[in-house]
Formats: sequence, C-alpha cells, structure tokens
Amino acid sequence: MNKKRLMIIMLLGIMVFYMVGCTKKEVTPENNKVNTQNEWKKVSLPEIRKQAENQKTSYKNLDLSKTKIIIPEVDEVYDMTFPISTDSFERQVEKFQENIRKYEGLEEDVDLTQYMSVMYWDVEKNDRLTIPFNKATEQQKKEIQYLGYNDGKCSECIVFSNFMLEMGDHSVLKKVIGDSMEYSDKAYGYEGHDLGTLVKRYDLSKDDISGISYPLVDGEVILSDAIAYVEKHMKEDYYFVGSKLLDYHVFAVEVRQLTEDVYEYEFDVSTSYQGLTLNKDDSMEVVPETELENREPLEPEIFATNHLVTMLQKNRLGYIWSCCQHFESVNINDTYQDLLTVEDACSLLSDYIAEDKKFQIGSIELIYQTAFEYENKEKKDKGYIQSVHANPVYHFSLFKTGFSEFGNLYFDVDAVSGEITTMNN
Repeated sequence: MNKKRLMIIMLLGIMVFYMVGCTKKEVTPENNKVNTQNEWKKVSLPEIRKQAENQKTSYKNLDLSKTKIIIPEVDEVYDMTFPISTDSFERQVEKFQENIRKYEGLEEDVDLTQYMSVMYWDVEKNDRLTIPFNKATEQQKKEIQYLGYNDGKCSECIVFSNFMLEMGDHSVLKKVIGDSMEYSDKAYGYEGHDLGTLVKRYDLSKDDISGISYPLVDGEVILSDAIAYVEKHMKEDYYFVGSKLLDYHVFAVEVRQLTEDVYEYEFDVSTSYQGLTLNKDDSMEVVPETELENREPLEPEIFATNHLVTMLQKNRLGYIWSCCQHFESVNINDTYQDLLTVEDACSLLSDYIAEDKKFQIGSIELIYQTAFEYENKEKKDKGYIQSVHANPVYHFSLFKTGFSEFGNLYFDVDAVSGEITTMNN
C-alpha cells in the first residue's frame, strides 16, 4: 500500500493464504506439534542476541541461508499504548497554525485563518463540503474531517481521523520546474513527492554514502549532512510530525533530478522507541474474508507506516508527510526482559506455513508491531483512531514470494505469545 495516499484500508488478501496454506492463529505448546515446553522457555535479550549470532537450524520450508538477524541492543521491551491525540479542537488548530508560522517564518500578528478551510461531511446533502474556516459554524467544526491551509506559497493539511499531516512549500518548486498548476486554487495544496526523474536510491542499511552530494537549489549538500538535519528536525520542529518519545531514522534516500542542474532528496523515515523500531514496512495485515466476518468489531487493525520528507534547499524541509506517530504520551502495559528465541520464532513460522512451500527470508528483526485501536464502532467505521498499540514481534521479511502480484510479504511472530500475523503491501 502506498503511504503517500490515504492509508487506512484493510487489505483482503485471500489468495496469500491459499499460497501459504494458513490462517492467523495463536500457537501454544498445546496446539503446536513441533515445539515442547522446554523449547518455549523464554530467555533474556542478551542471550537471544548471543543465540542469534549462532543460528544454524534449517527448515525445509524456510530458506535462512542469507538471512540477516537483527536484535537491537536493548535489555527490555514493552507492550504499549500511544493515544493519538487528547487535545481539544481549539488546541489542535493552534498547533496547526504554529506549524505554518514556524515553517514560513511568520509573525504572530499575521492572520492565518483567511487561508484556512474546513472540510466536513454534510449528512443532509450527502456530500463532503469545503467551507472557509472563518465562515464555518461550530457544528461544522465539530464534524470536521480535514483542516487545510493554502496561502498560494505554502500549504498544510491535517486529517482528523488519523492525524495524518501534509505540509510543503510549492513556491520554490514552481521556480525550479515552472509548474503550470495553480496550487493556490486547492484548499489543501499539493503532494510534493515523486517528482522529476529518479537518479539513485540508497538503502542506508547497506549502501555507503560517504562524501556523496548533489546540487540542490542553493548548492551542493552532502547527503549525510542532509540526513542528520532531517532526523533532528522531523523530531523537534513540528506538531503532528515529531514526538519527544520517539527517535527518527532515515532508512532510504531517493535522489531525483528536477532540471539539468537541480536535484531533490526524498527521504523515507522510520521511528523507534527506546532503541526498538516501530514497524516501518508500509503494510497492512492480510485477513481472509471468512475471518474478517467473524472478528470482534473493535479488534485492533495491524498496520505499518513510515514518514516521507523531501529537501530542495539547504537546511529546510521541502515537503512532509507523516501519520500516526507524533505521540505525546505513552501507557506501558507490560515490560519484558525475556522473550521467545529467534529459533522458536522460526519453528513457529515453519509450522504455520504450508509444508510444500519454501520462502527465502531476507531478514528477521525484533521490532514493535503496531495496530490501530478504536473508541467505538461508529468512530471505527469513520476511520477515527483512538490509539496505537505496540508490542514486540520477530518481523520476517521475505526476499521473494514467487507471486509478484502480492507485492512484499512479511510475517510477524509475537515474541511473547507466538501469535503469527501475515502482512503485505
């Protein structure tokens, strides 16, 4: 699923289950024929790291010959709940305006409301309507879905169901590429990504970027310096983007050529909580239709996302896209020093998938799985997320599935319960 579009869509990948011959289930010593009580004994994280370095067990339906195992240097992990937002509407509007003031360098006396719009669903007209902020009634503000700002130069949009934020400066881009689109006519601006021609994509987990630089609008910028700037200012500068609770990590960079002499950096950014990554693989849980029908109405919906930001000028973020990871508080439900081992996770996954299939595992990483939680069914039906739940899992990324129509495929094995989830994008 493309994160640059609205992301709250449940994928119904029934064919994936035919491919692997399984459904989501919780595997316990009682219902698992392979594992014994001894094998289910949980061990400390330092011991898990030590064992992972010497992982040699083979499975006929899992190819681990080229697998990279990543167990971060942490001694405990958590089961957590992050509220999405607890602010009043008035405070959310204040934060929205503070973003633009900081982004454009505007003084406090500049009236921003003249450039702001409210989008809401009108039940009587059965239509989504856009109203200038200063003309919106209190009832329309209560029913708000989107809040937008566009002064013809910069734009900002926030989606109130999931607090997705888009913000960017079109004026610089327009000078560079002579874009004929009149973005000032749009209540919520533009999408400022995937522009120009892709020149190079760097995977920071394996590519050396030492000394690499490209000319942006105002001169050469060393890529490593640009990354450091992005990681710092994504965290610190803007509401609905950064969180003091999380750290931000650029994991991939695209270099895009806009003109003969001007390039743009486009960064994929992940987050972590106290040393452990929140799932960044931009995917959703695959749920068979039969299982979906039998689920509890408010069962959490597992998802993964990352952030996107561009840089067209030195020391300035050009375009920002973020969603669901600007947390201002956290509730710790459980703390774990001991978890299932990587070998146990592999055994569980091997038993989970069909015996006549074989998947090449690219990596196994201990991360936080994330899931949307909802206050009630009515709000869930409208996409209004109450909180994000996070828990530790072993995240299996596949090299190849042999089924290109399914995109990337992932398996998560819960590091505490052994429950298995299938995800794709």
